[in-house]
Amino acid sequence: MNIPDPAAHAARRLRLSAALLLLAGLAVPLRAEAAHAHPPLRRVPPLLPAPLAPAPRAEDGTKEGRAALAAASSAKRTAQKLEGEERDGALAAVAAKYAGIAGTDAFTASERAEAAFRGGEVLRTLDKASEADAQFARAVELGEETESGREFAGRGLLERAHMKRRANDADGALALYAEVSRRFADQRRTAAHARTWSGKLLLKAGRLDEAAKQLLGFAETFPEFAAEAVRNADLLAVAQVEAGDETAARTTVERLRRELEPVMAKGDKVSDEAQAALDNLRVTELLGGY
Repeated sequence: MNIPDPAAHAARRLRLSAALLLLAGLAVPLRAEAAHAHPPLRRVPPLLPAPLAPAPRAEDGTKEGRAALAAASSAKRTAQKLEGEERDGALAAVAAKYAGIAGTDAFTASERAEAAFRGGEVLRTLDKASEADAQFARAVELGEETESGREFAGRGLLERAHMKRRANDADGALALYAEVSRRFADQRRTAAHARTWSGKLLLKAGRLDEAAKQLLGFAETFPEFAAEAVRNADLLAVAQVEAGDETAARTTVERLRRELEPVMAKGDKVSDEAQAALDNLRVTELLGGY
């Protein structure tokens, strides 16, 4: 029978206790190191795409500006129903309303240009030529550089030319009509009117060769206004007959017919209007049915 050696047993217990203490001492720094070396992961929200900048666009106008223009227009209709001095006074007040809108910086340039143009129309009706001209010039200034204001800018310049013509300032009118064609070629109706009136003024002055440059080729430049092209050529041909040059008049009619061929081939409303104008050519009778 083996009897345990007390001394050996005590030694083993000491060695075991030392080993346990050693392991415990190593575990503490390991846990601390793990805690600091690997911080807890944070949830990162997904990146959202940045909002796109709005695309540039033409002026939309302001609610207040449109309301002011509508109110002035309504006042104008009311004033036109009056008579005599009462009517003139009411229209003068309307012109002042339009001038106020044109001078309001908070409104868009196109709204202000329209107001200036409308005010010029009212002042022209009241025979206030210089004041009307100033408002038409203001419409040009305000509207020329904005897409939605160019209509009233072009019409304003055209009205200034008409006022020169009515005042028998032919050279001044011709200069402004040419300016309309140069600066507002994109305003097709306005540019066409400017060219027609240039031709008419030149005819009135007896400058037939210069008039022909304006009145011929019209259907090629403005095919959408073919009926006007017919009337313009008719004016020139009649003037040529009256000047004793029937050959030139026949040449004018022949050229007109050639220019109209693409228009007439479409068979649409424009060609129908052109045909109606052709049926009423005044020069046809002067040329014996030519």
